[in-house]
Amino acid sequence: MPWNNEIEVSTLSRANVDGSATDTPLKIGIYWTDGVVTPQPPIQRGLRIVRDLMSHLGHKVVDWEPPSQTTAKKIHLAFLKADGAHDVHQQLGLSGEPLVPPLRKSFQLRDPMPLLEYQDLTIQGKAYNEAYYDYWNSSSKDDGQVVDVALMPVAPHAAVIPEKFYHTDNPETYDGAPVGLQIVARKWEEEKVWAIAKILDNALRNRKEQVSP
Repeated sequence: MPWNNEIEVSTLSRANVDGSATDTPLKIGIYWTDGVVTPQPPIQRGLRIVRDLMSHLGHKVVDWEPPSQTTAKKIHLAFLKADGAHDVHQQLGLSGEPLVPPLRKSFQLRDPMPLLEYQDLTIQGKAYNEAYYDYWNSSSKDDGQVVDVALMPVAPHAAVIPEKFYHTDNPETYDGAPVGLQIVARKWEEEKVWAIAKILDNALRNRKEQVSP
């Protein structure tokens, strides 16, 4: 399909969104770490629970090792700051909301990025997108089935607690905090994410009922 190889082409297929069981097993990639920050034990446990549950239900689960997330992060953050943080401050000014302390240094006002640097950044972003598409397509080489979605942490730690963001080495700080995982699909496949999220939610709810006293 052309939309699997060209990042600007929209898919014409439509996903089943009722969240019901499917005769064809899903193929889910698990992104254990970005190679920079190892997720904390609660996050790893959450990933293992979903992996084991989906495997038990007959779905395929594989490790997800895409192109370096360090490259993606560098490009993404550069885009966020390309205008010198003026848009961020403009939006915050509408409500009078201040920047949270951990972001004040990163988003302090500065001169916008020069046009030629921005153009080069755009080219880098396109190259990374194409490399990710190639990796996604390669996930079918072993069994002929492309990975449907990748499951990964929202962050390497449990939910952020105001003013205690950097105290991640203290287990008591995050005791009882929610663990966040996210479902990532190809571009234009929001309906597939919705459908698989409902399948995962149903499976996790059933698991909770089974283990509850």
